[in-house]
Amino acid sequence: MTHPAMRIALYGALFFVVTSATIFWTRFAGGLALVWVGSALAAALFLTLPRVHHLGAFAILMGLSTAATALFGFGPAWALPLAVANIFEGWFIAWLLVRLRPQRDFIESEGGVASLGFWAGFVGPLPSAIVGGLMAVQIVGGTWLFHAFSWWVGHGLGTLLVLPLALLLQSYRREDFANMRDRARVLAFAGVVSLTALVSGFAFHQSAMPLLFLPIVPLVFASFRFRRFGAAIAVLVISVAAAFSLGMGTGVFAELAMPLWQKALFLQFYLATLLLIAFPMAVIIQQRQRILDELGDREAMQRLIADHSDDALLHLDSSGTIRFASPASTRLSGRGSVEQLHLAAFFSEFDRKKVDRALDKASRHPGRTEILERSVGRGGKTRWLEAKLRAVETSGRKVCGFVVTIRDITARKLEELEMTREARTDTLTGLPNRRAFLDILDRRLDVADQEPFGLAFVDLDHFKQVNDTHGHAIGDKVLSEVGAIMNGMASDTFFFARLGGEEFAIIVKRPLAEAAADICERLRLAIAKHPMADSDGKAFTVTASLGFAMISESCSASMALQAADAPLYLAKASGRNRTCRAQGFGRLTRGGAPIEQARIAVAG
Repeated sequence: MTHPAMRIALYGALFFVVTSATIFWTRFAGGLALVWVGSALAAALFLTLPRVHHLGAFAILMGLSTAATALFGFGPAWALPLAVANIFEGWFIAWLLVRLRPQRDFIESEGGVASLGFWAGFVGPLPSAIVGGLMAVQIVGGTWLFHAFSWWVGHGLGTLLVLPLALLLQSYRREDFANMRDRARVLAFAGVVSLTALVSGFAFHQSAMPLLFLPIVPLVFASFRFRRFGAAIAVLVISVAAAFSLGMGTGVFAELAMPLWQKALFLQFYLATLLLIAFPMAVIIQQRQRILDELGDREAMQRLIADHSDDALLHLDSSGTIRFASPASTRLSGRGSVEQLHLAAFFSEFDRKKVDRALDKASRHPGRTEILERSVGRGGKTRWLEAKLRAVETSGRKVCGFVVTIRDITARKLEELEMTREARTDTLTGLPNRRAFLDILDRRLDVADQEPFGLAFVDLDHFKQVNDTHGHAIGDKVLSEVGAIMNGMASDTFFFARLGGEEFAIIVKRPLAEAAADICERLRLAIAKHPMADSDGKAFTVTASLGFAMISESCSASMALQAADAPLYLAKASGRNRTCRAQGFGRLTRGGAPIEQARIAVAG
């Protein structure tokens, strides 16, 4: 980008030449210039200058405009007022565009082009047209409305013709012209320009047929082939051909039954219409091409990621059939190819309904990612797969497919299971802890009516004396060895847990629930016979007291615990190292009514 002072100088020189030419050649009958592009040049300059330089640029352009009007227009008397109105118009157009379209995408989007046409070509010239009309009445006479309308139309159409091209040239950088080194492209561009000139010359310089529509053909071709630059140059070429025909008084314009100034205004309107047809179309084409390029880059990146990703990346149609699958799909699915198969091919045949439900849920909530986790058998081992699904919508808000990633989460699942196991396991004894015990108890109580079970409490006798006599390290060792005895007896039917301290619990499931008392006795004897040793190697033993109850009706956990706690209390009160059973427990009143008085049997 050039320095502001250099830019002002360049625009100033161009402004003076162009305004002098339009004043000299387009002032018919001594009135206002019918073609005025100075406002477009001034607006383009103000749009690219920092605000701190606006006042200086305004003063320089005003001086140049005054000189042009004094030399080629109305003379020195009215040169300065007209210059103020003209340069204010350019500044006002720039101010409107920046104020009302701060994103400055005047030649980048459909909305920007529409804003440029409305604010620069329609609204911007209105204030100066009012003032200019009043001054023209004083200079050449006539009516204010006629002069104001001529100013508004001439300045508005001139701005529409030149401002887009000026902004386009301003937006180009040196690297944007790199493709001009391509000889084939240069020759193609020259061919399009030549074709536009030939077609336009033929259309304007003959009067046998109304062919003003004919230049639209090369204009559209130029817009498609060379985007915005092609559209702007093609309109410029058409403008030169039309202006030459108008100046020579030949061709289609010679046949129009209207004064020359009206022909000039009609020509500007015609050219502005062509530009408003071609330029938005070129902008849209350029946007589409940019989107296609971005999609191509993104697709290439996605392909690269897909080829080197351990996750399966999938594209599905609306029915859930796989249309694209990355290389990792072969490993995760256990199949040679999954394309043209349903997503359920990655999972068990029994999971098809779950997969369909996940797809249906994703299609009903396109903005949300659905997650499906299932276990599968691969190579004789159990693996866990996680599928993340997201629906893809068309512009009409209709689901046209799905994007899916599938990942092997076996390691994570095993870690979760290990963490769950650790959270539910007593670290000292390796037995399930109180939390795990209560979970199992709640599940057993839910079906106690159909599947009675045995519940027992175990309490090591005089354990405090073990800690006081031998130390806590030996006490922990005793607990660990008692836990080892229980782990050795544990099975799918016998569930042992450490509740805390020296307290343990047993749940005996069917079909051996009736023999739970015998199991408790076996445990009591095993503990009593197991030799312990202190830190000096001296042997000692510990004993345990057990309380046991049969649970044959659903009840609360607290009621069941009370049922087993009562015989445990009796066992300890009767001399310890024995098993007591609550007799008659099982007829519980539902809703939390009290337990019937238990009959206690003592063994040991």
